Amino acid sequence: MKTSRIGLFLASAVVLAACGRGTSDVFTADNGPQAFVRFVNAIPDTGAGDWRFVDFIEGSPVTFGLAFRGMFPATGYQGAAAGSRHIKVFQTSTNIALTQVVFLDTTFTFVAGTHYSLIAAGNVRAGTQKMYILKDDFTDPGAQVAIRAFNAGAGTVDVYTSASGGNSALPAAMATNVANYTATGYVNSAVGPLSLRAFASGSTTFPAMVDATAPAGLPSDPTNNLTAVGGTTQAGSVLTAFIFPRSVAGSTAASFTTPGVVYIVDRYPPRGF
Repeated sequence: MKTSRIGLFLASAVVLAACGRGTSDVFTADNGPQAFVRFVNAIPDTGAGDWRFVDFIEGSPVTFGLAFRGMFPATGYQGAAAGSRHIKVFQTSTNIALTQVVFLDTTFTFVAGTHYSLIAAGNVRAGTQKMYILKDDFTDPGAQVAIRAFNAGAGTVDVYTSASGGNSALPAAMATNVANYTATGYVNSAVGPLSLRAFASGSTTFPAMVDATAPAGLPSDPTNNLTAVGGTTQAGSVLTAFIFPRSVAGSTAASFTTPGVVYIVDRYPPRGF
C-alpha cells in the first residue's frame, strides 16, 4: 500500500509539472526574416492573372484572378520570406492548358523589414510587359499625411493635389513630367480632403485626364475596439495613388474606357488607443 501511494504521488507530480510548463511557456512559429509585399495588376490588354512565388511554399503569399486595376491585398501588405525570390504571373483560366501561360517571370532580392509594391505593367500584345518592383520607403508624416503617385502607363503626366478637384484653381504641381512606370516622391500635406488631378504633361486644360478624391479614412473608436482607418483626414496616414491607363479596346482586360486613379494605404495612422 505504501509503495502504491508513493507511485500515485509521483505520477500526480509529473502531470502537474507538465501542466504548469504548458501554461507558462509560449510557443510561436518562427517565420524567419520577412519583407512585406503587395501585388498590382496594371496590364491593360489582357485578362486576370494568378500571382505566385514558385521557389518555396512558406512565406509565399499568393492571389488568383487579379484583374486589371486590381490590388492584393486591398489594404496593407502580406509578409513574404526575405532573400532572393522567384515570382511568376500566370493566366487565370479554367482551362488547364491556359493556366500554364506565363505573363511574367521575375527574380528579385527582398530585404527583410522593407515594404514593396510589385506592379505588372506594359502590354502583353506588344510583348512589353514587365514587373516593376517599387520600394515603398515611407516615413511617419506626424501631424500631416503623405501621398505619392505612380504612373502605371497613362503617358507622361503632371500631377496636382488640392483640397478640391474639378475646375477649381490648380496649385503648384506636386510633380511634373512623371513618365510611365515611375513614381513621384512622397509629399506631405495638411490633414483634410484631397483630390488628385493629372494632365498630359504641359497641359492644364480642364477637364483633367484623371480627377479622383482620396479616401478620407476614419478615426478610431475605442468604445467598439475599432482602430483608425488610413486616409487624408487621419494624421499619420501615407497613401499611393496609382494612375492607370484605360483598358485596350477589344482586349479581355476589365473594361475601363478612360484613365483612372486607385488609391491604396501604405501606412495606417496610430491606432488611437
